[in-house]
Parts: sequence; structure tokens; C-alpha cells
Amino acid sequence: MKNLLYFLILSILLLSSCRPGRIYQEYHKFDNYTWNRFDKIKFEIPIEEAGTSGDIVMTIRHITQYPYSNLPVNIILNTPGGEERILEKDIRIRDYDGKFRGSGAGDLWDLEEILWPSFYFNETGIYSIELENLIPKVGLAGLIDIGIYVEKTE
Repeated sequence: MKNLLYFLILSILLLSSCRPGRIYQEYHKFDNYTWNRFDKIKFEIPIEEAGTSGDIVMTIRHITQYPYSNLPVNIILNTPGGEERILEKDIRIRDYDGKFRGSGAGDLWDLEEILWPSFYFNETGIYSIELENLIPKVGLAGLIDIGIYVEKTE
């Protein structure tokens, strides 16, 4: 009976972790839960098939002690052909009632923000995304990690 229970739990975990539409996923973990103001985070998305569309999504994992209601970031996307797209985004961490957005478990919170919905990857190669923290303090405390993933939309 125990073996059956372990098998069921393992099966559920494996099936829930599979994401057949996810073509890229990477996370950057912060030392001491702090994002230094001048540390830019870079992600490199390898695209092997031109003509693919996907949502480019930023994930933020933070603790309850995150001190602000928002996270202003500058986002630069560079294509393999040299095109540059710049997006300045003010991501709401808390809603207007002061409650954290996203899903929480204890002191941990996860939030997802779509940066570019149905982005069309028209060429193969490396697409890079660079994130810059725009909070005017040297160290932004309360962040565990930030990630980027691409979910295929076709």
C-alpha cells in the first residue's frame, strides 16, 4: 500500500511539472534575497525553429517582507538580427488594497507577468532579455529569484 501511495505522489509530481508548451525557462537567484541596483540580469533564449510564437513571461518570487507595492524594471530584448525592443514596466506586487498579487505559500509569493504576449520569433538564434531594477536604492531586499519563460502559443 505504501508503494502505491509513493507511486501516485511521484506520478502527480512528474505530471504537474511537465510543460509541453514551454520552450524556454530559466531563473536567476539573488544572494541574500537582494537585487543590487546596478546588477543587470540577462537571459538568453535559444530559438531553433523560426516562425514560433510564444508568450514571454517574467516570474518573480519574493518573501512577505518585500517592502514595495511595485517593481519597476527596464526590459531590453535583442533579436539575433540586431533588433532591440525596450519595455519599461511597473509590475504591481501588491494590489490597490495592499494585498500581494500572485500565489502564496507561507512567506513565499510567486507572481507572473506577461511581457510580450504571442511574441513572434521570426528567426533562429539567441534572443536575449536583460532586466534592470529601477528602484532608486542600492539594494532591493525581499526578492528570492526572477525568471523568464516562453510558453508556445501556436
